[in-house]
Amino acid sequence: MIRNFRESDLHDIETVYEKSNDALSLKVAPDFFKKDKKKFVTSTIRCCKNSVYEHEGKVVGVVSSSADCIEGLFVLPEFWGKGIGTELLNSVISGKDELFLQVYADNKRAINFYRKNGFEISGSGVCQMTLLPYFEMRKTRK
Repeated sequence: MIRNFRESDLHDIETVYEKSNDALSLKVAPDFFKKDKKKFVTSTIRCCKNSVYEHEGKVVGVVSSSADCIEGLFVLPEFWGKGIGTELLNSVISGKDELFLQVYADNKRAINFYRKNGFEISGSGVCQMTLLPYFEMRKTRK
């Protein structure tokens, strides 16, 4: 079930963030996401609207968004392919005329997921933190 973020979710969100990123095997320094999870929780979570997906009393997914941007959507790898990401995404999309996000260019799974949900690649760049290339993806309500 999707519900609003609570302070007590912070540790679980750190775990979801780290494990979902580690499972992608992106070309970053070892333990990058282990170290970066604190920054994600202290900066992104604090400045965004956050919803979590809870399964049997445990947070297994999180989506963070600002006015027109998805700042992060993460699901524990053992829950990938079960529709949780789609439910979290749909909870943010409703009522938005336009929404954009950035996704690592090597994250084919996420690119396909967002395309399946109506997003199109609209730009590209390089992440200042990881130095990895990314795509900007955009969805516009027609």
